[in-house]
Amino acid sequence: MKQLIIILTALWSLASYAAPSIPELPEDACDSLKCTKVMKSILSGFNNTPHAVSLEPAVYSGGCYHLGDLNPDHEHFAALMIDQLEDGTTYFSSNFAYFYPQNPYANWDLTKGRQEATDYARKNARIKEGSNASRVEMLTSEGAPAVVYYMRQDPQTKTIYYITYGGFGPQSTKIFCTMNKNP
Repeated sequence: MKQLIIILTALWSLASYAAPSIPELPEDACDSLKCTKVMKSILSGFNNTPHAVSLEPAVYSGGCYHLGDLNPDHEHFAALMIDQLEDGTTYFSSNFAYFYPQNPYANWDLTKGRQEATDYARKNARIKEGSNASRVEMLTSEGAPAVVYYMRQDPQTKTIYYITYGGFGPQSTKIFCTMNKNP
């Protein structure tokens, strides 16, 4: 009986310290309606575009808005690259630029995206394909979600609706982006 109690206590302890599960799609992205109109528009685009991203190598860039510590009305910019390693593995890389007057990534091509991609991204940022969305999970060394990128792509316009979760819970930051394919 004493051993059973010890085992149950150990299992309960493990369960209480387990990393939170990562939802397949963003949940309550607007933190119960704290989003700006622009964020709601991007979220609506995401919700109304039930397609995973194309895995064809390309660079996308566009405007982003932060729900967290930064002014939610100020547009920032991001670049998103989808590429393949020599072994055929598809990976993802992302860059963010804050407080620029215009998109510094607008002219990035695949060559520039590859130059800026980190070894960490090439090794760890694998795109997970769902039935109607894609996501990338970046985990802490303990296996907890640090950053999760959710993506859906309009197959006609190639626009990617891109929602980033910087952690989960009340202290998380969420970033809402609309990304267009660079020339």
